[in-house]
Amino acid sequence: MDSSEWNDVFAKIQRKGILIDGNVLEENFEDVVNKAFDRDMGFGYISDNGYKPKARVILQGKNPFINNHTDLLNPILGNHLPYSQVYHLAWSAGGVSGGRTYCILRHYLNIPGLSEEELDSIKIATCSLENMDSIDYMVERMEGKNINAENYSVTVSEEVITQERKQSATFSENGNNVERKPMKKTSTQRLLEQMNQIVRPIADATGDGLASGQLVVTVHKASSVEKKGLVGKADPYVVLKYGTQTEKSATVNNNHDPIWHFTACFDIEEQSSNEITLEVFDDDFGKDDFLGKAIIDIHDIFESNDFVNKWIPLENCKTGEVLVSAKFIPLQRISRPVGHISMTVQKGKKIEKKNMMKKADPYVVIKLGKEQHKSETVKNTANPTWNYDFAFDIMEASPRQITFEVFDDDIGNDRPIGNVTLDTDTIMEKQKLDKLWTRLENCKSGEILISADFTPAPAMEDNEQINNTTTNIEMEVIDEQFEENKVQNISMAEKNLVNNRNGNHHAIEFIDPVYCDDEYVIVEKNDNNWFMVVSSNPNLPINVNLVPFKQNSAENSPIYIYPIPRGGFHNIKRVVHSGRGLNKCGYEKPCILKAGQAYQFWTDTQGKNFNLGNLKTETWGPDTSWVVYKPEYFKAEDYIEASLKLADENEPEFSGSISLYDRLSVDAA
Repeated sequence: MDSSEWNDVFAKIQRKGILIDGNVLEENFEDVVNKAFDRDMGFGYISDNGYKPKARVILQGKNPFINNHTDLLNPILGNHLPYSQVYHLAWSAGGVSGGRTYCILRHYLNIPGLSEEELDSIKIATCSLENMDSIDYMVERMEGKNINAENYSVTVSEEVITQERKQSATFSENGNNVERKPMKKTSTQRLLEQMNQIVRPIADATGDGLASGQLVVTVHKASSVEKKGLVGKADPYVVLKYGTQTEKSATVNNNHDPIWHFTACFDIEEQSSNEITLEVFDDDFGKDDFLGKAIIDIHDIFESNDFVNKWIPLENCKTGEVLVSAKFIPLQRISRPVGHISMTVQKGKKIEKKNMMKKADPYVVIKLGKEQHKSETVKNTANPTWNYDFAFDIMEASPRQITFEVFDDDIGNDRPIGNVTLDTDTIMEKQKLDKLWTRLENCKSGEILISADFTPAPAMEDNEQINNTTTNIEMEVIDEQFEENKVQNISMAEKNLVNNRNGNHHAIEFIDPVYCDDEYVIVEKNDNNWFMVVSSNPNLPINVNLVPFKQNSAENSPIYIYPIPRGGFHNIKRVVHSGRGLNKCGYEKPCILKAGQAYQFWTDTQGKNFNLGNLKTETWGPDTSWVVYKPEYFKAEDYIEASLKLADENEPEFSGSISLYDRLSVDAA
């Protein structure tokens, strides 16, 4: 069979709905000598020349698509998101050049769940070894400062002698080594801002400018806000601005001493802006009245170890001041987990009656930043019993305040009854709060009964190093050496960061697959060495395994359940070698989830349902999402009941049992 016929053969296999594997290759390409398939690795090839590819799955190493140390995608990917691991191909010596080679790559996508438009969006991002030269500076640590977007001169010195030797790179600008650690972001927002993170000048915190990171600001409340309207009290809300970033709070009606507990997060990216502007307005028909503003100098937050509950007077008004807390998180700590807070709102008492005709129908909404949980409604009572369980994963960049808001469930808009906040630092310091009655604010009467339990995250090493997993189809080890000390003067304005040395081709190209089934895509190799399955559609359904881990070194270790993209052993190995001391303690439970979507994890034990927190499956970057199945939930079984559902849905998206290697010991509870 001539290689020009291979496309037709793959199309025929796809029409029959046959999944590609080694047997299918052998049956349909029996006259092709040079072919192989490795299911564990998720890679195969077929070639009509004498070259034999040496394939690697890149977990934490250098590649043109993802900086795995900082969770930053190469901006050249545009709006394309990863839906597979990164594959690197090298070639053994002694072959014949030319000819045609097709590569078989495993993806994460749940193909039956995709529309025709979504299927058409599947591409293979590719890059050649030669084009790596033009984007090296983006993907090796991505560390630099005072970058000039018009003239960027960078020296790359790199050695890759064998798969067992470390990669090293030196980035110099004007003769000085520079470092910059970009920020972890989420989903589309992460992609939209990555180019700006690279080309904008960001000064070091020790200089006159600002360090890169994230600023978390909470406006708790205001006092003696000016009255502007002729009738009634003000309905104040607050607006926070930093550069082009703007966040707005909810409105507190008819109150000159409003309590918001409003939290906003700002990306510190621009050296030119050192201030955050806080403005208070009166929510009214037509144009909202201005009630005053305050300016917060970011340097004051940097220099303060405890910028908490600071009263700041409002300006350009007769009266008023605001109570503000803030903290700065450096880039390298943005995604670092702190721990897991499990909470219960048991009940309320003396809840204020807002409706003259009847008692309230109260429910509780609990918020930590943009993450929230909602209890069920209890009808017609001032003393509701909710017994609502929920949990939050606490990260370094999480706000300090958990807000509890009680509403009256009514036709139309639900009326707010009152709110209160708890400080996460207090919960983490005490480890446990048992049945704490807490008075509601912004109302005449009402209290809620709260319990909380904090579980610290497994210890993480600051300098995690995970070796590349290498699998060779022929079990041979080859030396792959890149040219050293290549100096390129790249004008990003002229080349738009995407042209190679000749200026004729994109450094990263997007190729349509010639074949796609439920597990694999097939693409022609051409001159490329790097491959990754991508799509311009976010939140596509992917195949996921729920995988249980525990710390064997810890007595009565809880079980940590991770959502891991399905396929091969590489993603599981990344967790095991993450420095957290975790080992797999059960079997993978398959399910289908949307990438980047948060799901509540519920478990049924001892006759009760527990919400263990949210799980989110990302298709790249570090594993920062898991739930903790604590010893008090244990029952004498070798499985864990699991249900995953969206926050606003009653029916679960998935229900099943996660099987464990050993029966749980209830003595640990």
